[in-house]
Amino acid sequence: MLTAVLLTLLGSVAHAAWNLLASRAHAEDSRVFVWVYSMLSLVALAPAAAVAVALGAELTWTLVGASALSALFHTCYAVSLQAAYSRSDLNVTYPVARGLGPVLASAFAVAVLHERLSAAGWVGIALITAGVGVVSTGAAPADTRHRRAAGLRWGLLIAVAIAAYTLWDAHAVAELGVDPVLYYAVGGVWMCAVLTASCASRLRLAREVARRHWRTGAAVAVLSPVAYVLVLVALTMAPVSVVAPLRSTSIVVGSLVAWWWLGEAHGARRLLGALVVTAGVAALVLA
Repeated sequence: MLTAVLLTLLGSVAHAAWNLLASRAHAEDSRVFVWVYSMLSLVALAPAAAVAVALGAELTWTLVGASALSALFHTCYAVSLQAAYSRSDLNVTYPVARGLGPVLASAFAVAVLHERLSAAGWVGIALITAGVGVVSTGAAPADTRHRRAAGLRWGLLIAVAIAAYTLWDAHAVAELGVDPVLYYAVGGVWMCAVLTASCASRLRLAREVARRHWRTGAAVAVLSPVAYVLVLVALTMAPVSVVAPLRSTSIVVGSLVAWWWLGEAHGARRLLGALVVTAGVAALVLA
């Protein structure tokens, strides 16, 4: 369990990092930017997938089919996230999406999949949820309220996508027994195919988007797979009702960086929220 916790926390740091970069991209077309970094991700994933096959991972029809459904969920997530960053701010969309998504996944896992949590586990989820609320709230200037409202709406949509792919991917790696690295790599192929079809009329912008944002795209292309493969491996060691809430710790990293680096307000509130989330993580570990 401790290894799963450490892997999830490392994944959370990587996730917060690539979201911070993506939120600052301001690409000419948000969906085309997702296409660009997704294509670059395939290049980054190819060696890892080759190593996985060399070590014994099997490319089965079960893996191919499961990764196709996963790709649909991940495409909805990535496109919605980048659209949200073009319409709202990181410190609204990110906490709502990352906070509610894992909680929805955990609630489903307990209610439908009959996973069990101890009292300490429930306390941990409650503390993480409360910490997310502390981090993501605070007075907003009148001229930014429309952006906050947009962030809340997009955050809720993204949270549903997060819950969907978390639950499905947990089922794929834990129940179907697919190799996490190869599964994610094949899902990346499916995702690029879906994005290519949906962006067909706008791919003329890809060259310019890639030229202007290739550094950001390359960083996201590496950090995004690393962040999620770590979580997939963790899901083979611990139940989704534990791993999913732990992913919310990325909110603390993202919010604190937004305060220190981007100069966003409510620093004391963010520190308090970070402490509450940390207490929640400790409770889950003890559970």
